[in-house]
Order: sequence, then C-alpha cells, then structure tokens
Amino acid sequence: MAETRVTPGLSPEIWDDKFSVEFYQNNPFAAYAGTGTDNPIVMKEDFASERGNGISFEFITNLKKGSIRGRQPLRGHEDKLGEFGDKAYWDMRKKGISMHELDKDLAAIDLRAASKANLKTWADEDVKYEVIERLQDVGQGLNVTYSDATTAEKNTWHTNNKDRVLYGNAVANYVTNNHASSLANIASPGGRATKDTISLMKRIALRARPRITPVSISESENRRFFVAFVDTFAMRDIVASMSDAERTVSVQRRNEGLFLGGDREWDGVIIHEVDDMPVLTGVGASGINVAPIFLLGQEALGWAIKSRYKSREQKDDYDQVEGLGMIGKWGMKKLGYTIGDSGATVDALDGTQTNVLGKQRGVVNGFVASIGD
Repeated sequence: MAETRVTPGLSPEIWDDKFSVEFYQNNPFAAYAGTGTDNPIVMKEDFASERGNGISFEFITNLKKGSIRGRQPLRGHEDKLGEFGDKAYWDMRKKGISMHELDKDLAAIDLRAASKANLKTWADEDVKYEVIERLQDVGQGLNVTYSDATTAEKNTWHTNNKDRVLYGNAVANYVTNNHASSLANIASPGGRATKDTISLMKRIALRARPRITPVSISESENRRFFVAFVDTFAMRDIVASMSDAERTVSVQRRNEGLFLGGDREWDGVIIHEVDDMPVLTGVGASGINVAPIFLLGQEALGWAIKSRYKSREQKDDYDQVEGLGMIGKWGMKKLGYTIGDSGATVDALDGTQTNVLGKQRGVVNGFVASIGD
C-alpha cells in the first residue's frame, strides 16, 4: 500500500517565540543610594536643569577636643573650622542596538522586545560595575582606577589611608609605604574572611580619624550600622565561621528592602554578597588570589547626575533600520578629603597626628584571601 509522505524541505519549521536571558544580579548597591548625606552613595542632580559640570561635596571635620577655661580669654584662641571637599564630574554613557526590518520579520522571537530587555539589564549592571570600580580607586585624589594605577599611586593611597585599610585579618599585615608587600602578607587559610574580619573592619571605621560615620543611627536603640559588600567566596567563609544560631538570626526587624537573598547581619554590619567583585590574581602569599571587601559608612561615593538612563529610538534608511539606545549622563567619584588645607592634621586615637588631605571619606577597604571551592 502506497503512503503519502511529506516531501523533504517542505515541512514547516516551528520556533518557540519565547526567549530567555542570561542571569544577572540586580544592583545590590541601589538600596544605599539617595540624595541625603546619610547615604553611602550620595546622589546630586543639581545639573538636571542647568549647564555645567563638577558637583561639589563638602565635609566639615570636628573641632579638636579641649576647651578654654576660667578667665583665659576666648578671643585669640579660636579654632579653625576644618572645611574640606571633593568634586564629581558627569559624562555621557550609552549603549545601542540596531536591527533591520528584514531580520525582525524573519526572527522567531521579538527582537525589539529582547533588545529593550537587554538594554535595561545593561544599564543596571553598568551602575553596579561603576560602583565597584570607583570604590577601588587610589591615588592622592582618589581618582585613579586601581587596574591602571602605578605602584607609586597605590602606595600614596595606602599611606594616606593607613587607618582605613585592612589586609587579611590582622592590622599587623600593614607594611609602611608598601601596598604590594601588605597584600603579600595575606595567606590562606589565615587570611580568609570571617565574622571577626567584619568586626575588625567595623572597629577600624569607628577608630578612623576623621571619623567614618555609620550609615544609620537608631537613637531609640542607640545602635549604629555599617554595610559591607563581599564576593561569593568571602561570604562563604564568613557564613562558615558563624555558629548555627548566628546563621539563622532574623533580619526582618529592619527595612526588608535592604536585604537580598543570603544576606547576613553581624555586629552591627549588614553583609551583602556581590556576584561580580574583582579578583586580584596571585598577589597574596604564595601567589594566592585576593578579593576586596568594602565596608561603607556615609558619603563613600558621590554620584553626579545630569540625567538618568533613558531609552531612545532611531529610524534610518526609510524606516528599514531601527535602533534602540540607552543613554545617561552621570559620573561617580570615591569621595575624600581632596580639596582643603594641605597642612591640616587630626589627632589619631593613639595620640599621633595624621594627615587629613588624601583620606577617603566613608569607606574601609579590606583585602582577604579568595580561595575557590
């Protein structure tokens, strides 16, 4: 019996018009950005309706301790106000996708919808990557990208911020005037992150001069909070160092909008895991990898915004070619005491004098051993 069969090449091909996208972590820094100076990332949109560039951030240091007493005249014994500042500048940041009408008609999926979703993801990640990059900046002005910095620029930052850095789990790992040698003192397993690392970084922040101000202060409970951002391996090591009871401590009594899956709170520090933290390859003892930890207080970064990311469309060649773009005008800066009296000093807790100019305002930079599974 003869059977009628489909002729090869004439059978229709059916494609699913749905598509998936590569996973990405929502910006974990977004909850800590705002216009108030009590935020770790301070946003200023002064230029949203004006022309120009260079948004200023000003800081006033505390007056020195001690008072004038008795009949000693106050006139002629006044203190000088410690006024310092920094500036952030904006630039255009953009990404675009172009597609031909023919390809849109032939594609199994909606290329326009896929392009829009992809551009939105890119914009969100662009902010996240910029935060990570700027928190690593070094140099006298805290404006040199770490990967491009010279040895001298790293050492200058290292020296100016002696009271705001931690290498491994011991303050003694710090080598005077030598950033690379300090990194080389980080060993494994002793240099891995633990809950004690977080506590030590918090103490460093509280003892730093000028002070690093906590992110928020609950006056009714008299409690202070910082926030720390760590890589995946550091979070693994921190959690492993906790007891079962410590791992299950509830964080729901605080603003749940600040917490993401897997976050922890320890010793007044909210710990966030960040998927895309950089790795400093082979810089530790015996060539081990090292990863940064950022413990933030108020005004760690300045965000100068002319305009936030917005999508734009363009049509060309008699509307045959359609372009989708995402364009923003903004810039970020690690804030520090970079403008002010170059001779100004402040009393450290050990009684010595420490410089003010060149210090970062609201971040403690930690470096820990980053050992894979």
